[in-house]
Amino acid sequence: MNKTIILNSIWGLIAVGAFLAGRTDQNSNGSGDSASSNGASASGLSSRSSGAMGSSSSGAYGANGSTTGSLNGSSSSGVTVAQFQSESNALLANKMFADLLLDLNAGNARELFDAMVEKQRNGNDVGQQMGLLLEAWGKVDGPSALAAVSEMGGDGRRRGFASISAMKGWASSDPVAAKAHLEGLEDGFEKGMMTQGVVSGLAEVDPFAATEYVMALDAEREASADGNNDRWRGFAIDRQMEAIANAQIQRGMKDATAWAESLPDGTIKASAFDRVADSFARNDPQEAAEWVKNHAGQEYAERAVREVSEELSREDPVAAVKWAGELPEEAQAGAMSTAMERWTRDDPEAAGSYLTNLADSTTRDAAVSSFARTLDREDPALAAEWAGSITNEATRTETLQSVARSWLRSDADAARAWLPQSGLSAEAQQQAIDESSRGGRPDFRRPPGR
Repeated sequence: MNKTIILNSIWGLIAVGAFLAGRTDQNSNGSGDSASSNGASASGLSSRSSGAMGSSSSGAYGANGSTTGSLNGSSSSGVTVAQFQSESNALLANKMFADLLLDLNAGNARELFDAMVEKQRNGNDVGQQMGLLLEAWGKVDGPSALAAVSEMGGDGRRRGFASISAMKGWASSDPVAAKAHLEGLEDGFEKGMMTQGVVSGLAEVDPFAATEYVMALDAEREASADGNNDRWRGFAIDRQMEAIANAQIQRGMKDATAWAESLPDGTIKASAFDRVADSFARNDPQEAAEWVKNHAGQEYAERAVREVSEELSREDPVAAVKWAGELPEEAQAGAMSTAMERWTRDDPEAAGSYLTNLADSTTRDAAVSSFARTLDREDPALAAEWAGSITNEATRTETLQSVARSWLRSDADAARAWLPQSGLSAEAQQQAIDESSRGGRPDFRRPPGR
């Protein structure tokens, strides 16, 4: 199964890469120049993208608008749709799919789509290939690709993700038309998914234009937001900025970090820093640590600090703890908590010894809370002792309750015997008992209050 997934990914990437290269050549030589220039002025997109965002009709239609190309016979490589449908060898099937995708145009896309639907009905997993096909179809004929998505069976989520692929292709080749289509839709799930597609398509050809678009959308959402949809607004921003960040990262970490730094402070910048820091830290944790350290203490870098702390602690939790201690005071608690969790799992004795030398502070409280929450399953009595040493009352109470819930689930008699001496109020003790009996609150091993 893993081999099949790997092969799907390899051939999918080959197909999309070659397809995009081919379409880029066609758009640069075809009839899309006027549409591209019109699109840049109408949408306010950066002039950096005007050469790349040609009309989707270029290369897909003849001069009179008629479609060209057919897969009924075979592709230029000699592969037919019938051969692709009947091939059971995963390697060969993916090679055939790549060949067919490279010959895709507005006139033959429907045939391949119908073949994919038939394969799915026969029990084949074509999800990844369908996404690639819809993105490619969106590049040459966005409206038809979206119309095909609306015909797909299954639940709305599957159609929603399919619409992202189709809209991504459309927006990367004709952003003006794609955005005009989007603006004509009523707000809701469908429009939200397609918006993600537009952002992803814009990011592919001009991340700065995509950033401007997201900032404009967020300003509109903020103006009409209420307490009930702030959470979904934040989720949408994270997804959209992740798409742009990924595009910038593809261009190189230097470009990605410069882009993140250029953004105005706020949720959009926080999302960008989070995603860039995550990728940067996974590839070069030391360099990422230096970059994030220069921004630590800023609200937009809070999640980025955690990302770096987590990656540093994978290699050397002691070094991660040391790094956390060098950050501005307001950033230390989050970084220390993340690093201490990993260190406690690897070497609880050494982690505990380190804590004994820490002076009382917010940072120490966060570190001890993380230590106790990580240790509570292996040694709840020791975890409870450490939790009781936290100086901040709110942090101490929440940590003690977390330890109590874990202890009650593993050894209820011992936990109930400890609770009266825990320092928790009678109300807090009962709350821990009640939550434990119901399974307790989700414990994501985050520091209290987060």
